[in-house]
Amino acid sequence: MSFTDLFVGFLGTVFGILVGYFVIPGRKYSAKEVLQRIEKLKRESESESVETVKTARERASSRKALFESEQKEFSQQLEKLEKMIDTKIATHQKREAKIAELKRVLMEEEHSVEAVKLNTHNVKKQIADNLIRMIGIPAERVKEELINQYENTFKDDAEIRLKNSVVRAQECSVREGKNILAGAIYRYGASTSVEHDRGEMIVQRDELKGRIIGRGGRNIAFFEELFSVDVIFNDEPNTIIISSFNLVLREVARAALIRLMRERIISEETIARVKPLAEQDVDKILIREGEKTVKQLGLTKLSPEFVKLIGRLRFRTSYGQNILAHCFEVSNFSKLIAGEIGADVHIATVAGFFHDIGKAIDQEVTGSHDVLTKELLEKYGFDPAIVHAAWTHHNAAPQETVEAKIVQAADAISAGRPGARAESLERYLAKIKDLEATALSFGGVKKAFTINAGREVRVVVEPEKVNDAGVGQLANDIAAKVQEKGGYPGKVKVTTIRLTKVTDYAK
Repeated sequence: MSFTDLFVGFLGTVFGILVGYFVIPGRKYSAKEVLQRIEKLKRESESESVETVKTARERASSRKALFESEQKEFSQQLEKLEKMIDTKIATHQKREAKIAELKRVLMEEEHSVEAVKLNTHNVKKQIADNLIRMIGIPAERVKEELINQYENTFKDDAEIRLKNSVVRAQECSVREGKNILAGAIYRYGASTSVEHDRGEMIVQRDELKGRIIGRGGRNIAFFEELFSVDVIFNDEPNTIIISSFNLVLREVARAALIRLMRERIISEETIARVKPLAEQDVDKILIREGEKTVKQLGLTKLSPEFVKLIGRLRFRTSYGQNILAHCFEVSNFSKLIAGEIGADVHIATVAGFFHDIGKAIDQEVTGSHDVLTKELLEKYGFDPAIVHAAWTHHNAAPQETVEAKIVQAADAISAGRPGARAESLERYLAKIKDLEATALSFGGVKKAFTINAGREVRVVVEPEKVNDAGVGQLANDIAAKVQEKGGYPGKVKVTTIRLTKVTDYAK
């Protein structure tokens, strides 16, 4: 079918559409008008067809020119690449030829060296045979005598060098250890962990104190007995001080007093009723503190009971040092040191934090806190390496891993840095008694007194057992023993006193 036939068919279709379009009910068109309209549409269609064909041809011509330009550019690039490849192949062939030449020369040099070595060996052997023949001693005997001579000559030098190497290694290890510890202390810049909370409560009105005390002091007596605390009034205005060695009990008592202040009537029944509510308030605080700590450590899947135990560390002190803050310090120091020496950072960090977890229950359960730490960590399924590193920091068992030694060192850093711990009265009295006991351990000492806040010891001797010449030597001996024991800040002055008293009567 030709294009003309298709076009005629198309016109017939258009004619039919137009006839249907122009034959509208209510209006009639003449055949002439219809033919005129058809002719007009035919001319418009032919004009549009010519324009469309012209546009298509221009577009095809443009694309053909673009294609030819791209093809020419591609051919030029391909030609450049072929030339580049040919150049690289030629360069590679030259390089391989040069390498082959160098290998050949090297092999020739190696053969020459081997020939020289063989010749030298033969000459040495010939000289040795001639010497042995002239001396008349077997070669094995000469060899043995030479070995013995050189051994005796260099033995002392070898021992001295070995000893010097050991000393240098020890000095380097000590210096490196100090650098690591100093770096860990420098990089951890947190404030000290001394607990400054004295259990104080602010009372808005002083008359509330009277309501809490009750008639004849019955309310406060019942309160102190029920909560196992001491409550101090009237030391400061608008202030109540709660005193207890167990800070968890002190916090429970504080929460109970807060609730009692909201009550209209305070009686023994009211106090007994608010106690379980106060315990619930403190339990929420313990859980919140434990969850916050666990989140900071990045630990998961811990038992809620164990999380609560962690929160109890917030209300536990040792020599005035808050145990929770102390555990964070030891954990951070352990992490820094382990990272410096290549130890397991996770084990050191976790063991460093949990090394004192036993102190969360040591006021309620008998046993040392390190053993309780071991029992708790084993109970809640911690890694044996973490358990060992945590509970051996006081040498309760031999330390078998480097992480255990790291935790011990970190614990010493946290406890010993200036301002970390407040000196307690018990510890001060123990030092005073120890100084006096040291002086009394020498023969001829009658009495010993520690004065000037432990910086001086005065010793009274028995004049019958110690003469004037022995007083000075006794002072030196006591001072030497005090210095040997150590543990006393600054200098300790030792003064020995010998008094001779003679009484007589005139008759």
